[in-house]
Amino acid sequence: MKHYNKVTPEGTKDYIFDECTRKSHVTGSLKKIFKERGYRRVMTPTIEFYDVFGASADYLPQENMYKLMDNKGRLMVLCPDGTIPIARLSATRLLHMEMPLRLYYSHNVYRMANGLRGRSSEIYQCGVELIGSGSMRSDLEIMEMAAASLESISNGAGYRLELCHIGYFKALMDSLGADEETREEIRRNIEQKNFASLNDLLEQFPNNAAAAALKYLPRLFGGEEVFEQAYALFEDASARESLDYLRNIYNSLQQLGLGDKVIIDLGLVNQAEYYTGIIFRGYFNEVGEPVLSGGRYDNLLSDFGADFPAVGFAVNVDLASSIVEKHPPLTADVLVMASEDSYLVKAIQYRKQLIAKGQIVENCVLDDRTEAIRYAARCGITQVHVIGKTTEIIDVEYEDIETTTEQVNV
Repeated sequence: MKHYNKVTPEGTKDYIFDECTRKSHVTGSLKKIFKERGYRRVMTPTIEFYDVFGASADYLPQENMYKLMDNKGRLMVLCPDGTIPIARLSATRLLHMEMPLRLYYSHNVYRMANGLRGRSSEIYQCGVELIGSGSMRSDLEIMEMAAASLESISNGAGYRLELCHIGYFKALMDSLGADEETREEIRRNIEQKNFASLNDLLEQFPNNAAAAALKYLPRLFGGEEVFEQAYALFEDASARESLDYLRNIYNSLQQLGLGDKVIIDLGLVNQAEYYTGIIFRGYFNEVGEPVLSGGRYDNLLSDFGADFPAVGFAVNVDLASSIVEKHPPLTADVLVMASEDSYLVKAIQYRKQLIAKGQIVENCVLDDRTEAIRYAARCGITQVHVIGKTTEIIDVEYEDIETTTEQVNV
């Protein structure tokens, strides 16, 4: 029988020392940006009823959820998404608050990685939701904050925001008239930029303008020139309206100085049933997966009985922290040792004085003075302060127990 008491479950890992420091750095930077823009923190449970996510099956498959039972036999899940619980919260406890609501969160979400090696099942996210406004102003607010978030955690690495409006894709699909299964297969091939399979699939729609445009959709990637190409591919009022809206957002971001950091990708059609308008993803040049993702989802809150528009994004903190500058392990400046048990309290009081001056001070739990100095040398601690009637300060040579001492009174 195999035992699992010394390993973590697939898709999870232990984070130690500098890894924790880097995650805290990313989280702290993001929270600062959110709070500066008037967003307030909410915390939803790690465990939710399955019913909270039941209506979301189209874009959050139930087979990707970790499930468990409570003591009444009710089906529960480890929270697989940050946005849906906030939609529940907004439609219940926050329903009568002044709109729009500006909320942010910071916690783990859990999604089964389905056996793909290297993919995480436990993901730490920081995200924001702007609920109760369907205007371009709110979309631009979220987009600007997404860019500011990437800038603040980029550590000098290049980043980019890829933008799409799902309305253009939906206009094409509505004109195509395909069944649901075919629509989903087309969407998946566009998302994966699988040109060969996409072309084969659309051959069943000859002389169809929408099919011709869909074949070209994964190639509509770039700057301002993408809009003229998209307008020319498909003449439809709904498609043009979506492109006009996206173009206004793009031009506004250009005026904010984002330049080539903003890219149009009309093949960004993931979760087409979830999103209702603008969609975007954020990438770092050194990371192959999206670090940030978001968009407008005006229909989600209606699942909970509140018909409010909403837009937001989430940052994958685990991915983002991978590019934060690594630091050497943090070591104490001073090791404080009581020469005898009768000086333990005095040593604690002395240690508190050094901490108040901004030093990192470690308490020595060894009884032997020579062993204490050797320990300090191995750990890179440069001084040992021995507390007795007087305080003896010992300068430690790294990996050596050669020492010099001086007597000081305290």
